[in-house]
Amino acid sequence: MERGVVAEMLRRNDPDETSGDAGAGERVRPMTERDGEQVLELYGRVFPRRPAGGSESATEYLREILWRNPWRDETLPSLVYEDGRGRIAGCLGVMPRRMLLAGRPIQAAISHTFMVEPGSRSSLAALALARAFVSGSQDLSIAEGGSPSRRILERFGGTTSLVYSLRWTRPLRPTRYLLSCLRRRGLAAAATRTLAPLCSAADAIAPVVLGDSARLARPRSTGEDLTTDDLLEMLARTAADRSLRPAYDRQSLAWLLDLLAKKKGRGLFRRVGLRDGAGDLLGWYLYFLNPGGISEVVQIGARKMFLDDVLDHLFYHARRGGALAVSGQLDPSAFQSLAAKGSVFHHDGASWFLIHSRNPAVLAAIHRTDAFLTRLEGEWCIGP
Repeated sequence: MERGVVAEMLRRNDPDETSGDAGAGERVRPMTERDGEQVLELYGRVFPRRPAGGSESATEYLREILWRNPWRDETLPSLVYEDGRGRIAGCLGVMPRRMLLAGRPIQAAISHTFMVEPGSRSSLAALALARAFVSGSQDLSIAEGGSPSRRILERFGGTTSLVYSLRWTRPLRPTRYLLSCLRRRGLAAAATRTLAPLCSAADAIAPVVLGDSARLARPRSTGEDLTTDDLLEMLARTAADRSLRPAYDRQSLAWLLDLLAKKKGRGLFRRVGLRDGAGDLLGWYLYFLNPGGISEVVQIGARKMFLDDVLDHLFYHARRGGALAVSGQLDPSAFQSLAAKGSVFHHDGASWFLIHSRNPAVLAAIHRTDAFLTRLEGEWCIGP
């Protein structure tokens, strides 16, 4: 939910001491396409480090997610904060999504691109935008953010899903993965270069020395490029037993997959479907292959009894592609299989899965983990 200066301003200003009401002459209002130039200029000031491709790429991407998404709904608009001079000083993107609760349609909304102009009143703008977002007509609000966003949303009646905030990681080249973790924590570049060949050698001989515990199972199923129609069918089949689940159609799902494919900075987007010898579709996975780094999983799904086959194929595919590890958001139903295959579970302290709803049945479904909520249904897949 928060980004950059928003997080910093919220850290310096306790949301418990601020009402979230706009000051004189200031207001939160729906964003329109006429605001495009100001919003894009604000983005450039708040996020000087733009996505790969530069200013043109960032501009096109923002136009796509703010004004061209297939769920755009005038009753659930993105929001801007106007200061006393009529200038846009803040923005909170809102992406409507359709979901089903016990088979009945409900409206969800995902926050994204939350940004405010640095300045003395920036925390007020952030609070006012967040308050307006959760006050919308949607049945479920979804956001992701760190502790400052968590405090704000909980103050306005939201809650945190601890389970859906968890991540899992499966090391594929354990010693090189450990080295990459140390490097992110400040290990000197010279030490990294010295240790890298030793770590590569250790990973190469690990299956010989440690045996099956360090060897990836060769997949029994056949992988192929997953079509939008096949994914749509599999989502309907495999998520049917969850009380709360997404409701995609072909147009919206195709748009979302195309959006993911444009995120070149995260790696090579792969959508893989698995079939058995008879040609029946068993499951799928969507992920960003990142050679030499951590490959991030967007979504995993499988028919009953075939989740292990999907995980085996994912890990094998990622290792052959040069990944050091595979990581993703936890789907509670996959916990046992992930644990049995050597995954570790953790929380990075920087991102919580935040929800708000006035419908107790929606909250109950999420808190009892009876919901199909993956990165495809959250803010992670939207942001630049």
